[in-house]
Amino acid sequence: MKITNPFLLSLLLLTAIYSVNAQKRVSYTHQQMGTQIRLVFYSPDSLDSDRVAQVIFDRIDELNLILSDYLPHSEINRLVEKKNANVEVSGDLYNILKLSEAISRKTDGAFDVSMGPVITLWRNARKNGVVPTEQEIEAAKNRSGFEKIRILPKSVVNLSTAGMQLDLGGIGKGYAADEAIALLKKLGVRSALVDMGGDITVSDAPPNKAYWILGFSYYDSKNNEVFTKLKLKNQAVATSGDLYQYFNIDGNRYSHIVDPKTGRAITNNIQVTTIAPNGTMADAYASALSVLGIEKSKYLLKTTPGLEAILVADIPEAYQKWNTAGFLDYIVMD
Repeated sequence: MKITNPFLLSLLLLTAIYSVNAQKRVSYTHQQMGTQIRLVFYSPDSLDSDRVAQVIFDRIDELNLILSDYLPHSEINRLVEKKNANVEVSGDLYNILKLSEAISRKTDGAFDVSMGPVITLWRNARKNGVVPTEQEIEAAKNRSGFEKIRILPKSVVNLSTAGMQLDLGGIGKGYAADEAIALLKKLGVRSALVDMGGDITVSDAPPNKAYWILGFSYYDSKNNEVFTKLKLKNQAVATSGDLYQYFNIDGNRYSHIVDPKTGRAITNNIQVTTIAPNGTMADAYASALSVLGIEKSKYLLKTTPGLEAILVADIPEAYQKWNTAGFLDYIVMD
């Protein structure tokens, strides 16, 4: 099977058989958070599935107004305007920043939502074709660093440095998917899938099925595409890295992901696919492992329960592929 966009996980909708207990499979799409979102769920006849889908998409729209760094008046952008002030934030912003802080500490800073000033530099580099100078990178790093975000009790956050920018691009979609799944359960939907542009979170398996069957692909050492099917339930899968999302300047290849320690876009030609208990974790760790690379990721994966991954590094003349032993348990053997 040929995948037209290998970077994004490809959903195999192999669960289209309706169950005997009158649950119908429905599918909806919605444009938000910079991607096309796909919602698939099995709806009892008693539910108005169109209304359920609208409630879910309204919730995702609400989260976008809180978490987006692209919207001038989003809650996150209003927060960064207040230097060294104790600000009471919404429950969603507080929760995602608290989760981000924990993952930053766990990954020794490889995941860092405070890197907005540095990310902006590299976004501009991609547009203008000019690599930032060392002075520009250092100045941006001085306005970054997860230790500058203080998470205080009672939903209070303090940003200690002026000119900070928060970028939740590495965790926001996973968090939104988790919120969508949780809301679906409250609405009576037990079997659902939320595809945030390739990063997928699922709840219970479809009726009369043991799992959701999903797929992803990577390239082997001979540049052949390898397509793999995964079996998941109540889990999430995410893919990140610079193997497919990159740009070239003066013959050098740069990723859309930056290394918080160096302030530079990564150049290790890596693809990471993670499986985790929820979308937030799968999303954030996929980004972090891309920064860490294969060798440093091995220890982190051994010490992070519930997290499985496969990493492919396609550095010229030094192709590497490595996966956790547990990742193999989720592969569908034809």
